[in-house]
Amino acid sequence: MMNSTIEMNSPEKSHTTLKTNLRCSLIIALCFLWTSTGYLTWLYHLLDLTDSSSVDWLTEVIGYIFQAAGLFVFGLFIKRKRNNLSEKTVFIACIAADFLFIILSALSPDLLLALIGGYLMNLFHGIVAGFYLTLLAVKVEQKYRSIVFGGAYAASSIFSWLLSLLNGSNFLRSGYALIIYGIFICITIGIIITEKDILNSEKHTFTGTDMPKGTVILAGLTVLLVSLTRGIGFYFPVADISAGISLEFSRIFYAVGLIAAGIIGDKSRRSGAVSCLAALFFPFAMIALSDEVGVSIVLWILGYLFFGFLAVFRIVLFSDIAVTDSKYLYLAGYGLMFGRIGDAMGNFTGIMLNDKPIPLITVCSVCFVAAFAIFFMLYNKLFMPDSGQLPGREEQLTAFIQKHELSSRETEVLHLIIEGASNGEISGKLFISENTVKFHVRNILKKTGCANRSELLAALNQK
Repeated sequence: MMNSTIEMNSPEKSHTTLKTNLRCSLIIALCFLWTSTGYLTWLYHLLDLTDSSSVDWLTEVIGYIFQAAGLFVFGLFIKRKRNNLSEKTVFIACIAADFLFIILSALSPDLLLALIGGYLMNLFHGIVAGFYLTLLAVKVEQKYRSIVFGGAYAASSIFSWLLSLLNGSNFLRSGYALIIYGIFICITIGIIITEKDILNSEKHTFTGTDMPKGTVILAGLTVLLVSLTRGIGFYFPVADISAGISLEFSRIFYAVGLIAAGIIGDKSRRSGAVSCLAALFFPFAMIALSDEVGVSIVLWILGYLFFGFLAVFRIVLFSDIAVTDSKYLYLAGYGLMFGRIGDAMGNFTGIMLNDKPIPLITVCSVCFVAAFAIFFMLYNKLFMPDSGQLPGREEQLTAFIQKHELSSRETEVLHLIIEGASNGEISGKLFISENTVKFHVRNILKKTGCANRSELLAALNQK
């Protein structure tokens, strides 16, 4: 009877989940589409007003810092007004302000005005990103979070490339692009207006996982150092664009990396984290190839491909942290914030040491070692089993499982219960519904004669 009930409820729940995931994907894709292409239009405009080396500093260092500042500001808003997250007017007002500054940054004939407009645009880009990344954490189940984010960014990257092909491949450099951005923004606002409880955390069930502050700090350092190391090796120099590199075409490979990372990350958070390590080895390949003739396009392709894995890892890492407890919800966008700080620092270092290979390799190596060490400290905290699982403990657990004749699936659930996982977390890790988890937990309690989880854990600890 219990199994049949689960099967009857599954299609309805699956339909609701799919609908929610698609709406979240659409909002994220639209927001990223007009913010990222707006950024490119600003970059192209600056190339008409000053030299490419200056544009590197102005966009990939200072611009990224303003994006990080926007994400930080939104995090403070979430932290202080946790119960008022459903106010759509705030989101819509930020989107409208962002569009005004996109226009100012793209049309100002004076360099100073273009910079002021551009930096305010980047600030609001960060705020808007904070909104949709919090939406990702609150609305999307853990087991779909990587592919929803990666797929949304990938779709946006491909569409931005298609847009760039218009008007003789100069569409994003033209004023017509602003009209298209306006249309995209109107669609975004329309979807938000029809969305119920856009960011209402009161209707979200947090996992209740214990997440020590030290683990959160390690997560921030990991994202910052990996992003820093990648940026040192290759910071997407604007001079390459002037020499004929198509930034939009390179983003197709960003889409490939995003989708691959999304699939791997949802299949296994461990595998997704390890895949991100490719971003650490990439800078050395870039430094080795930088003096080769005619390899710029290869560098851009590889740069965006590996960046896709890093992008998904740093977002999903903090999305998962944000939903462990309501007090951590403000951290949902901080993966991107730490990433942008690391990007800016890496770009700064790469620009400063671009013509000094020995110091560049030395600094990159130091950052690589630091990033690798911090990464595995975080990996052990998040993914390795409790150190208390000693050989004698393992034998005791095996005997307990055999004594009560637990099935293989019940054994998997039991292991996660021992780790302190909630029903929601067990559902995400085993890719089964919460109803199915509850069914297995009830069977375990019945077979072991325990009334609840506390009695179960006490029974496990009995000699």
